Amino acid sequence: MAAPELSIVTSAYNEVGNVERFLSGALQAVENLGVSAEIVFFDDGSTDGTGAAVAAFAGRSGDVPIKLVRRPHKMGITATIVDTYPNTAGRYVCLVPSDLESLPEDDIPVLYGAMDDETDVVVGWRKDRGDGKLLASKIYNWINWYLFGVRLHDMNWIKLIRREKLSDLRLRSDWHRFLVPILAQKRGCRFKEVVTQWHQRRYGRSNFGLKRFSIAIADLVTVKLLLAYGDRPLLFFGYCAVAALAIALLGQGVLGGVAATGLALTSVLLLAIGAAVEFILKTGDR
Repeated sequence: MAAPELSIVTSAYNEVGNVERFLSGALQAVENLGVSAEIVFFDDGSTDGTGAAVAAFAGRSGDVPIKLVRRPHKMGITATIVDTYPNTAGRYVCLVPSDLESLPEDDIPVLYGAMDDETDVVVGWRKDRGDGKLLASKIYNWINWYLFGVRLHDMNWIKLIRREKLSDLRLRSDWHRFLVPILAQKRGCRFKEVVTQWHQRRYGRSNFGLKRFSIAIADLVTVKLLLAYGDRPLLFFGYCAVAALAIALLGQGVLGGVAATGLALTSVLLLAIGAAVEFILKTGDR
């Protein structure tokens, strides 16, 4: 059997009320596009019958295969993205949420229609977003622009990706939000952005909160450091050591002898740590 043109992938935790509507919309999108397709549905440890609802729908889905991947417990969207490549076969992968804030019958054709030979990733932009997260999203996007230089309006929304760009992904928990544009950019991906319509959630609730936002910002800094210094940690520790030594020398009169000496010793310790980490990495590569 020939590989499908399109793999539609979603993940759900306790979204039983959205299953029928989401899958019907996904099938409508495939019919409208007229391409060969598959739907891969990750049930992320749901306890409300989400998986059973998907299985029941799949039994009457017709020509478009629906693959259900059941997880024994909640693992998050990052795990879904990591497992997307081995569980799909399409030339393109469309990552969409099952909560119906994006309507698959509308948005999947828009993303697919924007893909061309000069594009690797098509990103959706929730231009008229009304979920109360707009300010947090703008702050997050601005930090992304500043740290990584990719100017997109919506870093963490629906996307269509060439499947090969998802191979051999190594992501930490909650790093799905960095797939586009940060990690994809590092893989040489070319981007295109299209406007899509945001819709109010009808069933279930969002997990967004201040704690999650603060974790996202901290992860941004971590990703930046790993991408910049992951292969050369001694450089990062060296910068810190030079800064500590400069403060010790320039501020000796203000800080006092003990503090200045402590900073000087700290600079030596930082260099030693950097050298040790570098040695471990180089040894592991052999």
